[in-house]
Amino acid sequence: MLIILIFAIAITYSIISSKHPEFRMPKIRYIVTFFLCILLAIHFYLDYYKMGSFNSLVLNNFDNSKIVSVMLVQNTDNDKNSTIKSSNDPKTINDLIAYLKQFKLAQYNGKYTSANNYSYDIVFYTNKKDERIGISVTNENYLDIAIKTTKTYHLLFFNWYKNINNYKSYKIVNGKVSPHFLDSILDSIKD
Repeated sequence: MLIILIFAIAITYSIISSKHPEFRMPKIRYIVTFFLCILLAIHFYLDYYKMGSFNSLVLNNFDNSKIVSVMLVQNTDNDKNSTIKSSNDPKTINDLIAYLKQFKLAQYNGKYTSANNYSYDIVFYTNKKDERIGISVTNENYLDIAIKTTKTYHLLFFNWYKNINNYKSYKIVNGKVSPHFLDSILDSIKD
C-alpha cells in the first residue's frame, strides 16, 4: 500500500512541477526525491522484518473466507511412521487456530536446524477453491508458512485482484510450539 502512496506522490509532484515553474527549482526536486527514497527504504525495511501476531500476519489474508477443514501430518525420521489425518470438525479447527493465534511472530530470513526427530505440517483449507494456509513446524521456535489466496481490492468501479502465493519463515517471539498439543489434536481426529 505504501508503494501506491509513493507512486501517487511522485505523479502528483510531476504534474505540479510541470504547471508551476517554482517547483522546478533543484532544491525542491532534491528534497522531494530524498523524501521518496526515505519512504521506499522504510517500506522495504518493514516488509523485510515484518512483526506481528499470527492473526495479523497470516489470518488477515483470509478476511472473506472461512476455514472449513484441516489436515495434520506428523513426520518422523522414518517415513513409514508418518501419520496423516484430516478433519472437518469445527472444534478441532478452532482449537488449532486459537493455539496458533497466541504466538507473536517476527519474520526470519536466516537458517535454523531441527533438533527434533519429528516435524508437523498443518494445512488449513477454506471454502474458496485453491485457497489454503500451509504451516510447517520443524523446529519448535520457528514456523514456515505458505499462503495461497487471492485478495480483492475495490477501487471506485473497478475490482483489482492480487494473487498471493508466498512462503515465509517466522521466529516465535513469545514461546514455543508444543509437540504434545499437536499430538493431542492428532489423536483426537478420528480416522
